[in-house]
Amino acid sequence: MTNRHLGYNKKKIFIVSILVTALLIGGIVIYTGTFSAEVIAQNKLSKEDVTVEPSVETNEEPAQETTVVIEPTTKPVIAQPKPTVQESPLPFNQLVLAQIETYNKGNYPYLLNTDYSNYNGVTTNLYYQGKLLLKADPSGNRASHCVGITFEVFFRAMEDWNQRQGYAGDTIKGLNYEQLYDFVLKWYCAGPKTENNLVIALEKYKLGKRITNFEEARPGDFIDFSRENQTGHTVVLIDWVRDNGKIVGLRYWSSQESTNGIAYKTEYFNILRSDGTKYGNIMKDNVYIGRVVP
Repeated sequence: MTNRHLGYNKKKIFIVSILVTALLIGGIVIYTGTFSAEVIAQNKLSKEDVTVEPSVETNEEPAQETTVVIEPTTKPVIAQPKPTVQESPLPFNQLVLAQIETYNKGNYPYLLNTDYSNYNGVTTNLYYQGKLLLKADPSGNRASHCVGITFEVFFRAMEDWNQRQGYAGDTIKGLNYEQLYDFVLKWYCAGPKTENNLVIALEKYKLGKRITNFEEARPGDFIDFSRENQTGHTVVLIDWVRDNGKIVGLRYWSSQESTNGIAYKTEYFNILRSDGTKYGNIMKDNVYIGRVVP
């Protein structure tokens, strides 16, 4: 082999050595960079783990508070508008509302006749101080009419009230049988409406008062109203109906022919809309709102 060949081979070996060394160094750098990146990523992940946990706990607490706030607004109203009559802790009104709930099951038809000696518009016979006060329909069908069923609810609520207050004996505000019977006649409008209605009965025997400001009425108040067609009705107030904040009608509970007995219903007052037509035919000036205050 000539010196020329030896020199050429040495040159090749030298170049190969340089390439191998470069590859080794590059591999070390890549490995080191990868390792460093993994360490940095792990450190970053561990830091994120530490900071994420408190934020999850912080977010959970407000969610629970929001649930507590939202629940009451969706609760009172099962497929019905939000009440516009202010709710009130009035204890007797609550007993009235509890009583009307007891009529939700079964059939309670409507019946109005002049057979007063055998039927007085209540679903069951009512007794006071050991004597028969009002009679249910002899057929036993639990029929009623408006003044009868509203008085029955008042009477049952008073019994409940007396029991809760620990009052002994069968008495309502100390009234004897004759006084309570006179109370019934006024409640039943047995005479001119201006002198015989539920408000007159409540005030005469100091069992309640008249509410003249509609905005002060509450669910569980009793209402007697008259219509333009010379008919009238006695009901338990559930809510006012409003149009742009103005009271234009009411939602109530009672017994009426249009619902064939006990049911909730909505009617409107004879006030004018913007187009000059009336909302309904209840005479707003002939509305008597009575609140029981035992």
